[in-house]
Amino acid sequence: MAVNIKSGIGANYLQTKLFKEVLANFEPNLYFYKMGEKPMVDNGIGTVSWTKASKLSVTAATATLTEGTQPTSTAFTYTTITTTPVQYGIYVEISDRLLKAAPTKILANAGKEIGSNMARIIDQVIQTEIMAGANVLYSDVSVNAVRTDVAVTDLMTGTLLAKAHTKLQAVDAPTIDGYYVGVAHPFVLGDLKIQSSGAYIEFNKYATPDKLFKGEIGALYGVRLVSSSNVQTFTSTTTVYPTLVMGAGAYGVTEWSSLETIYKPLGSGADALNQVASVGAKIDFSAKRLQENAMVRLETAATAV
Repeated sequence: MAVNIKSGIGANYLQTKLFKEVLANFEPNLYFYKMGEKPMVDNGIGTVSWTKASKLSVTAATATLTEGTQPTSTAFTYTTITTTPVQYGIYVEISDRLLKAAPTKILANAGKEIGSNMARIIDQVIQTEIMAGANVLYSDVSVNAVRTDVAVTDLMTGTLLAKAHTKLQAVDAPTIDGYYVGVAHPFVLGDLKIQSSGAYIEFNKYATPDKLFKGEIGALYGVRLVSSSNVQTFTSTTTVYPTLVMGAGAYGVTEWSSLETIYKPLGSGADALNQVASVGAKIDFSAKRLQENAMVRLETAATAV
């Protein structure tokens, strides 16, 4: 690979620098990824698979044994859920004069922004999948509530959050360290904290405050709350903010083995006068809903500040 003679720094070194900066600023900016189940069967770039065991529902009457008589076996099955990853990538161009001024600093800054932007893209990909889940509760609690019923005054409440918790408990959705986890926009959490200040638990009062999710701010009614400004909204009669409350294994996400960074030094390709270098990153990624009963989407309005 070509070497940037003006800076005296090898392109391989700068490539390594870029990867470290992208990764360092990529993972910390992910919110929804942390709660996703990683694939149990990774068949490579073409297909990714998760296997889910069927829930046994043997009753006491069926399980009662008769002395000396072998009982009938219970069917036990696995369901395999597959998805095909999609490739995402971004890159930026850097002029020769800018790169020569301070190549390592410029590359570090570019890597930081690329990593942060890629993280937002991945979170958006996950949201597109999981926000289409079947279980939804609207702030308008009428029997036939739909998204268009949500008015500007229908804000998040502790009551609605408690209902989501109860709904998950009722179907035995597995918890994450004893809690369910809710990811919400800061505007939504602002309304919730004002409305439910007495029951709100700050994260520094946890029994294990060192085990926090990125953006976690506290807990309420058995739900650990994560704040993310990257939560996508829905356009309706008012701006509708979804809050996803989930248990363990609700959805799956692929691993980062495919994350790749690319540094093209000055003079690469058709750059005849060595005027432009480029830095970028790409990844093959996919997300998939695995357990509909392990997630509930709350849809409300919010007070914008």
